Amino acid sequence: MDVFQIIDLDRTLFNTKLFARAITDEINLLQPGLGTQLDERFESAYQKGENFFLFRLLRQEKGDAWFMDIVQRAVATVGRDALAMPGFNERIKGTAMLTSRRPAWGVMTYGDDIDQRLKLDLIGLTDAPMLISPTASKAALIQSWQNADGSFTLPSEFGGDTVSRITLEDDKLRAFQDMPDGMIGVWITANTPDSIQRLNEAVATGHTPTGIAIASGLQESLASLSRQLGA
Repeated sequence: MDVFQIIDLDRTLFNTKLFARAITDEINLLQPGLGTQLDERFESAYQKGENFFLFRLLRQEKGDAWFMDIVQRAVATVGRDALAMPGFNERIKGTAMLTSRRPAWGVMTYGDDIDQRLKLDLIGLTDAPMLISPTASKAALIQSWQNADGSFTLPSEFGGDTVSRITLEDDKLRAFQDMPDGMIGVWITANTPDSIQRLNEAVATGHTPTGIAIASGLQESLASLSRQLGA
C-alpha cells in the first residue's frame, strides 16, 4: 500500500510531560522553587495551545553543558524506557504493517531542532526521518505537498517519493487544521465527551474536516489506521 505515516513527537511518541517534570525536579534541587515555576509555565502554555520552549530556554540561559548534566540526572531518575509513550514499541513495529514502501514513516514535529533530536535519541530513534514543521498546523504543510492528481510528493527529509496517501497522528487538534483530501488524521487524546465536543467545534469552524479519528494512545491509533487503510 502506497502510504506514508507521519507521527508527532511530543506527547505522542515522547513523554514530554514526564521529561519536563524530571528536568524541573532536578532544577528544584539546585534552586528550590525555580523548577516548579518553570513546570507550571510549561504546562500552562500546553493547555492554552501555546508554545514555551523550556529546554531551549535552559540551554540559552544556563549553557549546553549545564543543561546536559541536568538531562543525564533526570534520565537516571526516571529511566529511558519511561520516556517513550505507552504503546511506543508496538506502534513503531506496526509502521511496517501498514505499507510496503520504505521508509514507511517519519516524525514531524514543531519545536527546536536540537531539543527534538535529543528526544529522539533518548527513545532510540536517532536515525528516524524527521522534519521540523515551520507551523503548528501540520496538515496545512502537508497540503502544500499535494499534487493535482491528489497524490503527495514527500519532502527530502522523508525520501522525496510520491505517495497516494498520508496519515498523521498527533496529540494536538490544531495539527489537523486545513487537512487535505487523501490524508487520514488520528487525534491522540482521551476519548471523552470533552474531546468529542472540541473536535465538533473545530469541524464547525470549517478549518478542520470531518472524519478525524480519536485514539486514546498509540496502540489504539495503530488499530484505527489498520481499519481505515484495510491493512
